[in-house]
Amino acid sequence: MEYLRDYFNSDEEFYDVLKAINKSNLEEEVFIFDKQKIVKILDLFKSIGITNIYGIFIVNADLFGEKYKYIESKINSYKNKNELARLINEDAMNLSYIGLY
Repeated sequence: MEYLRDYFNSDEEFYDVLKAINKSNLEEEVFIFDKQKIVKILDLFKSIGITNIYGIFIVNADLFGEKYKYIESKINSYKNKNELARLINEDAMNLSYIGLY
């Protein structure tokens, strides 16, 4: 899961995320064997300006067990991507605006 380290600002954030993954309903293997899907989801978030990747993992690590197309459709359901990114960057719990929390 070392590949996840690049998405966080510090080692502390990375280790907090590993703890969140361990507390989630997902098996750690999801993050090992589904690396391509996880990276694709993270890149989707980044592509619309979401920088609060840490917050997303902390509030809903289970999200990464969802299919990419499902997450993509939820993001695309929100017309103003800049506003969506702003909301999620302020508070990852705002994923609820698109039904991902």
